[in-house]
Amino acid sequence: MENKTIVYEIGWILERIYTVSDRVRNKLTDQSLFEERCIERVANYLNVCESHRRNKRYIERLINEVASAVLTRNRNEHAEIFSELSKKDEDGEELEFEPEDVLADVEKEVMAKEMTALLAQDDHRKKEILGYWAIGNTNNAYISRSLARTFGGNAESHRKAINRFRKECHEYLNVAI
Repeated sequence: MENKTIVYEIGWILERIYTVSDRVRNKLTDQSLFEERCIERVANYLNVCESHRRNKRYIERLINEVASAVLTRNRNEHAEIFSELSKKDEDGEELEFEPEDVLADVEKEVMAKEMTALLAQDDHRKKEILGYWAIGNTNNAYISRSLARTFGGNAESHRKAINRFRKECHEYLNVAI
């Protein structure tokens, strides 16, 4: 920290760093990191020799070099703006990209959990089967082998129980709808 105090003692240097920082802030990912790098680079230069304090042009050049390096690094991050990700529909109208709102699906998840609890009726094997179905696994042989490993018993008997449970679920859901 002692190394950097020299920059804070000379007011115009700090003012110049903040001016450049404000100029490029919309192109930076971390403005404070840029300012810290500038202060450190200028402090290293000023601590070499007492006469360096009078080289105003070179100090400004150092600040601009740091800004240029940071901007180049940020360009290489390949960030894209959502408005650039637009597509055209069948009618030729431009559709803007809208990211998926994960918080909006909370109601859907709650309904799925309530439906699972209703169908399973506190049966651990049925809850396990519904868990597999919820993630998109409908392979009865795989599910039955997994149930046999988890709960014990024969995989074939679990497969038959899965088929019976599937029919029960269809009946429950047909009555509900």
